[in-house]
Amino acid sequence: MINILLNLSNFDESWAYPSLARVITPGSHVLILPLSFHESWITDAFEWQEHYGRGSEEYEDIIRPFVSYGVKEKEIRWINYYEDDHESCLRKIRWADILFFTGGYPDWMLQRLYDLGIKEEVSRFEGTVIGTSAGALIQLEQYHLTPEEDYEYQYQEGLGMLSGFDVDVHFEEDLKHVEALIRTLEDTGMPVIAMPNRGGVLIEGDYFELLGEAFIVDQNDLDDLYGTYDYLRQSGGWPQY
Repeated sequence: MINILLNLSNFDESWAYPSLARVITPGSHVLILPLSFHESWITDAFEWQEHYGRGSEEYEDIIRPFVSYGVKEKEIRWINYYEDDHESCLRKIRWADILFFTGGYPDWMLQRLYDLGIKEEVSRFEGTVIGTSAGALIQLEQYHLTPEEDYEYQYQEGLGMLSGFDVDVHFEEDLKHVEALIRTLEDTGMPVIAMPNRGGVLIEGDYFELLGEAFIVDQNDLDDLYGTYDYLRQSGGWPQY
């Protein structure tokens, strides 16, 4: 299995393309799993089509990077939560070389995988799994949610494809994200991959490659993080070293 953790559908840019071009290749069969939408966004098949149907903004944003890598649009299929059933989902998963999890709400995504009866099938997938934001987080055994409008800081169980580290998606140089890094290191002792929006990570067995602006913090970085946190709290700006 190959796992690729990202933030946005910008992974066809120069910071990622050279590394991912050997994984996302012309002829790849790509299955999109847009299961992370909030119930206030989509409530039925009609609204699903409005959001993810061909020609919609979301549709174009999701397929664009794959087309940039040479994948034909006809080789990109979708799981439709309102129209697919367990058997049709299984057929699509077994056809695919690449599974792509969209961003949004990881708890909703995990629940819908369960609803469709495909959580175990997805967890055992032996191809390439790509996810943006929530779609990156759910690949972990355990992940944290950095506080924002809809979430307080909390830990959740994911699919268990990856373990031994945590990820901070959409990392920014602000108090909220630095506090999240500190808390995760203190709570779990595990290293954390901080991923700005032009960053990600490629994992293939024991091979591990940071992409773009992504970086790792661990227990050895706590003193620096405490200092950065105090500086941000007092000044409101990122320290210049």
